[in-house]
Amino acid sequence: MTAAAEPLVVRDRFGSRVVTPGYRALVVIAALLASLDGGAAVTIVNVAVPNIMGTFGVGQDQAQYLATSFLATMTVGMLLTDWLVRAFGQRDVYLVSVAIFSAGCVVGGMADSFIVVVLGRCLQGVASGVLMPMSMITMFLVFRPEDRQKAIGLVGLTFTFGPGVGPWIGGVAVDAFDWRFTFFIVLPVLFASGVFAALALPGRDDSQTRKRFDWPGLALVSVFMGATLTGLSNGQLRGWNSDFVLVLLSIGGLSLAAFIVLELIASDPLLNIRIAVRRRFITAVVLTGMLGVGMFGTLYLLPIFLQLVQGFTPTHSGLVMLPGGLLLGVLVPLTGFYGHHVRSDWLVFTGFAISAVMIWFTGLFDANVGFWTVLLVIVAMRIGNSVIFPPLTVQVFDDLKPHEIGAANGALNFIRQAIGVFGLNLLALFLEQRTAFYGNAVAATQTERNFATGELLDRVGSLLDSHGLDEVTQGSAATWYLGKVLGAQATALAFRDTLFLLAGATAAAALLALTLRPRRKT
Repeated sequence: MTAAAEPLVVRDRFGSRVVTPGYRALVVIAALLASLDGGAAVTIVNVAVPNIMGTFGVGQDQAQYLATSFLATMTVGMLLTDWLVRAFGQRDVYLVSVAIFSAGCVVGGMADSFIVVVLGRCLQGVASGVLMPMSMITMFLVFRPEDRQKAIGLVGLTFTFGPGVGPWIGGVAVDAFDWRFTFFIVLPVLFASGVFAALALPGRDDSQTRKRFDWPGLALVSVFMGATLTGLSNGQLRGWNSDFVLVLLSIGGLSLAAFIVLELIASDPLLNIRIAVRRRFITAVVLTGMLGVGMFGTLYLLPIFLQLVQGFTPTHSGLVMLPGGLLLGVLVPLTGFYGHHVRSDWLVFTGFAISAVMIWFTGLFDANVGFWTVLLVIVAMRIGNSVIFPPLTVQVFDDLKPHEIGAANGALNFIRQAIGVFGLNLLALFLEQRTAFYGNAVAATQTERNFATGELLDRVGSLLDSHGLDEVTQGSAATWYLGKVLGAQATALAFRDTLFLLAGATAAAALLALTLRPRRKT
């Protein structure tokens, strides 16, 4: 007969709490609501991008801030989580983060200028960056070591479920109300998560020592990401040789160089550079970053593409993304449980190869492609994504010593997020550049000898004449319609090139995955 297990106890400044099933349920609900909110916030605004662009008159080079500002500030928030929890305790950090997230929702939803919308996304991002790692920390608090695989599965499920369901919820909000409700719609869930956190989460554990925090390193990272993203985003608008762009890119480059030097000599670095530069480690981390570029890139580009080129409503563009997102949430844990039966490099190669082919197919879409065709291609793409992440994570930690795992996890999160942010930024810039290129190219074909254009104008004029409009109005309306047709054609060609570029980068990642041969067991 075995002895009864010792009761699991949570210690805080108000005394010790025995972890009963009811208390565990409160903690789990608070953690999962935070993970769900953070995941959904990544994508929920994406379906509203065309509407926001129309409201404030911005192009793709500026609109991409709606996604990249969130992801960049989320990266900064992730770097703060461990120190904040040690310094102030889980409950206080959670509640303040929820308050900041809620403030970001209100600021973004009530904004009267595009820069204020971006500010709202930044507040959401930094709060989400703190909350997402806290979800895992909080779950570990109430599960025994032998049961923590369940905690990982639950958090992973909600984190992948959130981005999957986000575009659909956002689309419904846009069609039922307007784009501002993509910010407001998460507020009830945030309020509920705050209530559960106030009831369940412990305060600061006085037995934990406060670590020194690398504030100079955080400042340099923030300057690097902010200056570089702003410089890249303004290159198309102000000119790549303009003083403004060159100064920002120079500041970004110098900040990155100073950060690397500082982290090499710091006694308690924010990012362990020596671990990060190991060939096998950096290869696996770069591949996880490329997975992020592919996932966040398609989650950002496809809803816009489906609305601008194929004429989908925001609800339909979100709905077509939903099954793939839900399937991803189911398949990632299954791959983690059963993927060890297949060599990891083959799994990763296969996943990237499937993703590359499906992204290439999306580049072939035109205005006549049906809803179900789009849905099935996206589902197949997410199946490819689902078999990549678990084996890559194993590869990251495969040859590390136990004391290096914490630092390696920080390096993994930072590099993965940074690659995802800058990859998405460059895709949006490429899209804007190709849209301008094709717009000029199509406009140059509109001459007196272009019989197709002449025939189109005649047909539109005849249609308007049948409704009794005078010749002056007919000419203005026909010219306006021609501009819309030419703009849609230029946009479709630009999206095709951008999706082909993303497919090529994903195919290159598939080839790189073949270098990650598993180590032979001795």
